[in-house]
Amino acid sequence: MRRTSAPLYSKSGEVFGHLDLTHAQWQGGEGVPPGVEVVEVAFVRHTDDVIYTAVRRTPPRTDDDLVITYTPTEWELFVARASTGYFDPEAVLERRSREEGGGSAPT
Repeated sequence: MRRTSAPLYSKSGEVFGHLDLTHAQWQGGEGVPPGVEVVEVAFVRHTDDVIYTAVRRTPPRTDDDLVITYTPTEWELFVARASTGYFDPEAVLERRSREEGGGSAPT
């Protein structure tokens, strides 16, 4: 059985609540052959009326598999970075190489 809730963290890293995932509409795995690992996303309204983004791996490796939650601002920043190619494997390797060589990574 998959997780039915995920913790919500404050900026200081403390859990301030849990996001109810019972009725989450997960997106991202449509048309993928069975057994192929994908990342799914759900936009879930919390009791504070904020819509949080939940991210999970499918298929899960365990019943208690991790679900990561993002605030609206965190999700906007993630999407903005992803749209520039910031997380592309080549870009990540290039930043790591610069960092190991003593240079600073771009922001």
